[in-house]
Amino acid sequence: MAFVDSNVFGLSLSHRLFNKTVLIVGGGEVAYTRLQKLVPTKCKIHLVSPKLHPKIIEDYGELIKSKILHTQRNFDLEDFDLNTEGNNNLNVITPDLFESLSPEEITERCENITFDEWSLVLICIDDPGLSLKFYQYGTLKFPNVPLNICDKPKLCPVYFGAVAKIGGPNGIDCMISSNGKAPRFAALLKKDIEKRYLELDVEGSCNKIETLRNLLKKEEIVEKFKGNIIPVRMKFLIYVTDAFDLFNCQKLDCIKLEKLFIDVYINKSDELPLPKDLVQNFSI
Repeated sequence: MAFVDSNVFGLSLSHRLFNKTVLIVGGGEVAYTRLQKLVPTKCKIHLVSPKLHPKIIEDYGELIKSKILHTQRNFDLEDFDLNTEGNNNLNVITPDLFESLSPEEITERCENITFDEWSLVLICIDDPGLSLKFYQYGTLKFPNVPLNICDKPKLCPVYFGAVAKIGGPNGIDCMISSNGKAPRFAALLKKDIEKRYLELDVEGSCNKIETLRNLLKKEEIVEKFKGNIIPVRMKFLIYVTDAFDLFNCQKLDCIKLEKLFIDVYINKSDELPLPKDLVQNFSI
C-alpha cells in the first residue's frame, strides 16, 4: 500500500480541470464540500451514490439534471471504468503522425481531445472498510491518477487545502495547507488572511501588472531588443512590483512604464529610478 509521509511537503499546484473527468464516490456532506470546489472548474463530474445530501440537492440539483452525471446506486468496482464511447481517436498519436500534421490539425486535435482516464478520484463515504477497498483497487488500476480518500491523509497523494479568496472572485487564490495534519487550523488561518486583506485592491493590482506585462510582450518591443528579452522583462516587472508594493500596484501608469522599459533597455537613454522615485513619477 502506498502511504504518504505527511512530514514531507507536497507541491502546491493550481490544477485546471476544465472539461476533464472527475469521479466522486458518495453523496454526503464531504461530497458536498468537494462539489463546492469542483463545480467552478467546469470539469465533468461523475457522482455515484444511492442518496444525496440535502445541501447537494439544494445547491446543485439543477446541475445534476443537466451537467453532473449522477448514478443513483451504491458504488461498485466496475464504476472505475470510464465510459469513453464516442472517442474519435484524436488521442492516438505517434511521433511520425505528429510531424505530418499541420499546425491547424494539431490545434484541432488538442481542442477535441477525449480524456479516457479519470483526472481525479475522490472517495467520500463513511465506511472505512469500503473506502480502503476502493482506494486500493483505484490505486492499482490507475497508479498515476490522483486519488483522495476522506479522513485518511496518509493515503492521499492529493488533498484539498483551505483557499483564501483575497480581493473577491477575480482576485488572488491563496492555498493554505497543513499537509492533512490540521485542516481546521488551516481554515481558521484562511479566514484571518481574508479579513486582514479585505481592503486590498487585488483585482485592480493584478489587472495593472497583467497590462504592463502584455505591453512589454508586444512584437515591436521584442524585435528591437537585442538578445533574450524574457529575463530582462521579468527583472523589470519584479522591480516595479516590489517598488509599488501590495497597496499601490493598482496605481501603475502602464504606458509610462512601457516607455521607461524601452528607454532603459532598448534605447539605453535612461536609467531605472530609485523605487521611491519610480512610485512618485510613474503612478496614475
